[in-house]
Amino acid sequence: MQLTVCIETLFPDRPCVDRCALVRELGISGIELWGLPANRVEEVEVALGRTGCQLQLFCGNRDFSLIDPSEREPFLAELQQSIAHAARLGSPCLTILSDKVDARGIPIAPTRALTSDERTASILEGLRRAVTYADSANVTLLLEPLNTLVDHPGFTLADSRSALEIVRQIGSPRLKLLYDVYHMQVMEGNLIATMEANLGEIGHIHVADVPGRHEPGTGEIHFHNIARMLRASGYAGCVGLECVPRGR
Repeated sequence: MQLTVCIETLFPDRPCVDRCALVRELGISGIELWGLPANRVEEVEVALGRTGCQLQLFCGNRDFSLIDPSEREPFLAELQQSIAHAARLGSPCLTILSDKVDARGIPIAPTRALTSDERTASILEGLRRAVTYADSANVTLLLEPLNTLVDHPGFTLADSRSALEIVRQIGSPRLKLLYDVYHMQVMEGNLIATMEANLGEIGHIHVADVPGRHEPGTGEIHFHNIARMLRASGYAGCVGLECVPRGR
């Protein structure tokens, strides 16, 4: 397993290069970002070069959704731009969201009402096209369900079962599940059994405790048991700290 850190939640008052340097001082080289607009690419590139950090992951779509078929072409254009940024910065993975979101991560509703079946069909069609771009660029897409009870009310893809069904229907090695322990504890629990049964489809794991999304050990989740299971199962992917520190 490789430990990575989301620098969006760590040292938020520092510029990017300082955040990367501080993470490197902790003995961790892998970093993650939420979004990566075009005007930040050079800043991140400089930070990575100066600190020796590796960008492991950032979000491939925030401005356009998978759920709305009328946004298909803009979604794919946004994804292609993200793939280009990933190639420039050496990032092997992109997070994929079902919905477009605002700066706080709150879903922006489609312009017309969509049924659950319409949303699912649109997600599948969009991902079938998306994985062809990802395959050509040697990038892995990570579909992430988010909780709707605390942080992302109204988000379409909110449970691991639905996300795993989509990943399996697409059937591409370029599409995996991003399993976020925090989000899934809020929504469904049963963390260890779910991960253990589906590690073949899980490409990345995020961790934070519940409640509060603080660091592991501050809430109700038994992270020692999760780590023990992952080691015993031979999980070789990344575990990303995407948590808001409660103290220092």
